[in-house]
Amino acid sequence: MKLYNNEKGAILITMLLLMVIVTLIGVIAINTATVDIQITGNTKRESIAMGAAEAGIDLSIPIIENSVSAGEFVTPTIADNNATSFTISGNTISPDFGSNTEIFEDQSAATLEGFVANISIASFGSDSAGINIDIDRMYSYMIPGGSIEFAAGYEGIGAGAAGGGVGILYKINSQGVK
Repeated sequence: MKLYNNEKGAILITMLLLMVIVTLIGVIAINTATVDIQITGNTKRESIAMGAAEAGIDLSIPIIENSVSAGEFVTPTIADNNATSFTISGNTISPDFGSNTEIFEDQSAATLEGFVANISIASFGSDSAGINIDIDRMYSYMIPGGSIEFAAGYEGIGAGAAGGGVGILYKINSQGVK
């Protein structure tokens, strides 16, 4: 049997190059997994914040209805699924909830740059988001109706021009905060 006396190290260099390639593949895989985890977390946060913003819209409608009929802001009580309730604290309500005919009027908040939350609800749990709600009275207009309603007096809500012939438009901006 003939022994080779070759000490050039070709096998050593090949194995080192193979180790470098495997290490690079491992680093790339770890970076990809990290980015995927960040994307998943951001998607979850966006979904929770969007759900909270939708809940703010749903909450705003009865607030407007109750406040307009009462002539002033009515503090709502909210109950979660666990039947524990909390009340929106009075110090989170902005001054444009005055007890006058211009309830919710805030002309400075015509765009999102002027977003000033009238109502803020804090997060109550790790998988929930807080809600900031801005309610602005935009304008009012006469609702068109039949000529029979023209001269009708007050005959109940919605029966004549005096009983509901005015439409008031509100802009509701709701922001989920996660």
